Amino acid sequence: MRRTLFPVSNNDLTTRNGRNVALRDPFATLQTEMNRLFDDVWNGFGTPAANLEGTIAAPRIKVKDDDRNWYVTAELPGLSEDDVEVTYDDGVLRIAGEKKQEHADQNRNVHVTERAYGRFERQLPLGHGIKEDEIDAAFKDGVLTITAPKAAEKEQTKKINVKRAA
Repeated sequence: MRRTLFPVSNNDLTTRNGRNVALRDPFATLQTEMNRLFDDVWNGFGTPAANLEGTIAAPRIKVKDDDRNWYVTAELPGLSEDDVEVTYDDGVLRIAGEKKQEHADQNRNVHVTERAYGRFERQLPLGHGIKEDEIDAAFKDGVLTITAPKAAEKEQTKKINVKRAA
């Protein structure tokens, strides 16, 4: 059985209300990225498939932007749009879902499986300068494409006049 090399698990980084502590604490962010790095290393070096049962790696993503939009592309092979949930809350774009195990092999003996099944989640801090009502997500051929329009500069920053106290 594989053990983590760190004293903090990803479950410990989530508060009771579901907010990710890593978004507020740079050390927790480093911890999360180190966990992801080691997970990628172990998954790449032939970890026995039995140890991977019930887990799925976070999807590979590409994040781009221009003057008007953020563009997020996530690879989700073997999933459909019904298996994926996209939310935006408090400046964070969250991609989550579940890849369910196929039950067609019930009458067959499975000798080797390297396919991963289970829940996954990826959180991307985009900031508060997003037009939440205009975020668009489309799913085609195992690729999720999200377009998040940026708010106008004047909507992002409000200057407050400082007056002399009486």
